[in-house]
Amino acid sequence: MYKKLGVYLKEFLYSTKKLLKELLSFPEATKAYGFNEIIDINSIREINESYEEKISAIDGGTSEIIRLPTFSIVLNRIYCNCFIGMKKLDYFDRCTFISLTRMINDNGKIFYETKILHFIEGELNIKFPIVDSYSEEMRIGKNRGDISRVISMARRFGEWEFVRNALKSGAKIILMDGSLQTSFPNESEFVKQIYNEVEKNNSIIAGLSKTSTIFTENGLPISGFLEYLGRRKGISKWAVKIGKSEEWTNKALIYFVKLHENSDRCYRLDVYEKVSEEDIEKLLSSLVSNSKYFAYPGYPYALIDAHNLARVGRDEAIYIRNLIFDLLDIEDIKRIENSEQIAHKILDELG
Repeated sequence: MYKKLGVYLKEFLYSTKKLLKELLSFPEATKAYGFNEIIDINSIREINESYEEKISAIDGGTSEIIRLPTFSIVLNRIYCNCFIGMKKLDYFDRCTFISLTRMINDNGKIFYETKILHFIEGELNIKFPIVDSYSEEMRIGKNRGDISRVISMARRFGEWEFVRNALKSGAKIILMDGSLQTSFPNESEFVKQIYNEVEKNNSIIAGLSKTSTIFTENGLPISGFLEYLGRRKGISKWAVKIGKSEEWTNKALIYFVKLHENSDRCYRLDVYEKVSEEDIEKLLSSLVSNSKYFAYPGYPYALIDAHNLARVGRDEAIYIRNLIFDLLDIEDIKRIENSEQIAHKILDELG
């Protein structure tokens, strides 16, 4: 078929090559779209291993037990550890709990309520806000947000609450999995309390993201541009500050970091804005010291450990589901199974 296309295919290939070269032509300087810092080759700073502070990493995991259009029962787990360099210390904490998120119809207005039904291990002292489905954070275009946008709130607020537990480890650095960006109603107000406690403890709070959709004002992926600058400067472990977002309310300075010479990628790093330059040095240096795992160089091992021990296996959720079903009549079970969004799950599994 391609031979028949002949000269037309050749013209297409060469025009595509020209287009890609134009699109991937990096400027000398630019900004990340929506951010305030100008980025050029002088923005790249080398990270030195002059500090090795204690790091406590926090992550969470979830698996749905039962999900209907109007309510969802979810198995959640939150975990934190403590490392110095690549050495894992004795301190850790973990909480596993079952949460319920359900729809409330209040005179035609749809709200979502989340509460903890049962603690399997550990405890959390937390009360979740009632969420208006038409709130700015929940809406999808002009449509109200459905329950799928709310069920992760128990895990997210639990991770924030676990910062208090992580501080008990004596860690200088609290490292969250993902960004510090807030997305739920009342989350920003809740997080302010957490930030205040971190400040009083003279600690640093940061969040590391494995992926990022941030791009430059020229429309280029920010990570590709920064890798290009790093190669030009001849630095293998570096950090670049891209600044504060004009849109987000997460009170964070955004950096991109490359933490190991053999890493094939850089990562987005959010750092609470009230941080000194000395603490930034301590944070970056300590992350480099913790990012030497041979199977995944350049990614903090504390986060790998937290991810593995916070993960909720599907078999765990199914086990609890079966215990619930054992107490129900056959007719009730059929109603649940008929109401669940099985078709969507099958399509998702088929990819």
